[in-house]
Amino acid sequence: MQSIKTLVSSLAREEDGAAAAEYAILVAFIAAAVAAAVALFDLNGIFTTVGNKVKGLINGA
Repeated sequence: MQSIKTLVSSLAREEDGAAAAEYAILVAFIAAAVAAAVALFDLNGIFTTVGNKVKGLINGA
């Protein structure tokens, strides 16, 4: 039981993991921002429209 307490206290004092956690939070915020932008600007619809126009140009040529 003492070794678990020692492990937990050493992990709490370590600052190396803090940087990794901060980067993980930053990546999560960026992913959420990208998802919100895709939903807000309907990027999927834009890509579909452009793709259909390109296909039409290729088939018509």
